[in-house]
Order: sequence, then structure tokens, then C-alpha cells
Amino acid sequence: MTLKSEILDLSRQNNIGDLTPWFDAQLNARIDSGAFAQEDTLRADMARILADLTAYREQNGIGAAVIGMSGGVDSALTAALFKAAGWRVVGHTMPIEQNPEETERGQEACIALGIEHQNIDLTPQFHSMVEGLTKLDPALSNGDEAGLRIRRGNMRARLRMITLYDQAHRYGGVVASTDNFSELAAGFWTLNGDVGDVAPIQSLLKSWEVPWMAREIGVPEKTWRATPTDGLGISAGDEAQLGVSYLQWDLMVLAMADALAANPNLSREELPQAMGFGEDAEGTRVLDCVAGRLGRTWYKRAGTFNLAHPREGRYDALAGIDRALFMPNLLK
Repeated sequence: MTLKSEILDLSRQNNIGDLTPWFDAQLNARIDSGAFAQEDTLRADMARILADLTAYREQNGIGAAVIGMSGGVDSALTAALFKAAGWRVVGHTMPIEQNPEETERGQEACIALGIEHQNIDLTPQFHSMVEGLTKLDPALSNGDEAGLRIRRGNMRARLRMITLYDQAHRYGGVVASTDNFSELAAGFWTLNGDVGDVAPIQSLLKSWEVPWMAREIGVPEKTWRATPTDGLGISAGDEAQLGVSYLQWDLMVLAMADALAANPNLSREELPQAMGFGEDAEGTRVLDCVAGRLGRTWYKRAGTFNLAHPREGRYDALAGIDRALFMPNLLK
């Protein structure tokens, strides 16, 4: 099987539909440039991730990682990487009105990977929180508008993270972060919610690198082939929420980055011509979806904004103490 065929298979694009000419040309170009890497390169990438996870564990004197096992490929791959790097990994399934198949996949992944497993149904706690907050907004409990579904989804994520941080304290460990690069760009994560302490796969593309590494390291096939969902009850699946496939998403984000690197002064309106869509209307449609979502979620990637202040030099002074006395070499 050629690399392109592998990408189309593992990204599930074959199940979604053929790529239009612009996207097909983009994929060929990314393969030729190495942006969609050959398997030998991905093995080297995975070895580097494992070495860094090992160094983090040794330099910090922390040996345990807790992780939310959603039943998806990201959490399973993250758990497998921590395990392979010598960590004690405790996987937690935390259903909240969850599709039972997703919870079962999370449990099965723990068994297949040889990690510990804990299950706690947080549905009662979720209902209690929603009921309490309906005193502020009665529509929250049963409204079906997208904004209300997102708010309830964020509550689920934050309840799960409360649980994981409590368990991390219990085990004297860290919370493993499961987000990948595609989700980082899409804003598929909740501020102060489902982002943990150590993120081994945050630079990896969801369409190709994540499922390939999952298959390579021994994640069950039914997990890395499963339709991606947010597990928050917001939509029928990630790609339904995005309006594009993950392969289209990744190709478009990379193309936008290249176009703006070549000409940082490009406006949003000039992008289609600069990116050479030609007669491929699908390019314009996907760009609208991608740019719209990037525009709505950029603030998440910016992090906490510290206002300029007459005493802001103290930040550097405190960071200097940390670097000199406490920070492990890996973080330096």
C-alpha cells in the first residue's frame, strides 16, 4: 500500500468521499515535502516523544499519570505513550449520559494497553450542576441551541477535569493531556477543562500521525478506526461539527500557514486566490469553515493575557528563580 493510500485509509477519508482536485494536489505535495511523513520518520518522532516523556518523569521525580479514557484514539494513544515511557498510568472512564460504546472502548483500551482502570459515572453530578445553574438561566437545562449545548459540554469537561486533578493528587502524579494539533487549531478543548499537564501528542495531525502512531504502539483497531466525537454531547461527531473531514482540515490549515508565511499581509479575502483554488469550489467552502472556526477560537490558543503593568518585570524575576533552582532541564 502506498503512503497516500495509507493516509486515505487511516484518516477515514475513504469512508467520507474522494478528495476534490485541489485537496488531492495538496496531499500529493505534502507527501512529497515530508509534511505528511513516511513511516520511518514517524517511528523516529515517536521515539523522541517517548524519550521526552521518560526524561520528564525522571527529572521531575513523578511516576504516575492519570488520564481520561474517552474511548477515542487520542486518549488511548496518549495512555500508551506514557506506559511505554515507564509511567504508572491510571485510566479513568467518566461517562456523563455517554454512549455506552464509547465507555466500553475506553475500558477495552485500558485492558489492551495493560494500564489500571477506574470508572466513575459523573451523570448525577452533572445533573446537579445543571439544575443549580438553571436558577441563573432557566434555558440551560433543556435548551437545544448550539450555545446551550456548548455550555453544557464545557460543564462536562470541567467536571471530568476536577475528577482527574483530584486523582492526580491522590497518586502524586500529573494529568495527561490528550489534545492533538488539529484539535488545538479547531478549539476542540475547554478552557480550564480538558487540558492537562503534559501533552505528548499536541503537535500531531489527527488525520494521519495520530492514527498511525496508535496502530504502531498497539491501540486496539476498533479505537483508532472509531468516528471521532467530542464526548460532550455537542454534536454527532467532530467532523459533523467542523463541516469538513479531518484530512481536509489539516490540509487547509497547513496551506493557510504557508500562504501567510509567503505573504503576511494577505487579507482573508485574498486567501482563495493566493492558495490557488481555481475552479475547485470545495476549497472555498472548506476555507470558510476553517477560517471561521480559527477566528472563533484564537483566544483559547493565546492563553491567559497579563495586562502590561508597571511591575511586570517581576514575572521575569520569578521565572529566573524557577529556571535557576527548580525547573528540570527538559523544560529549560
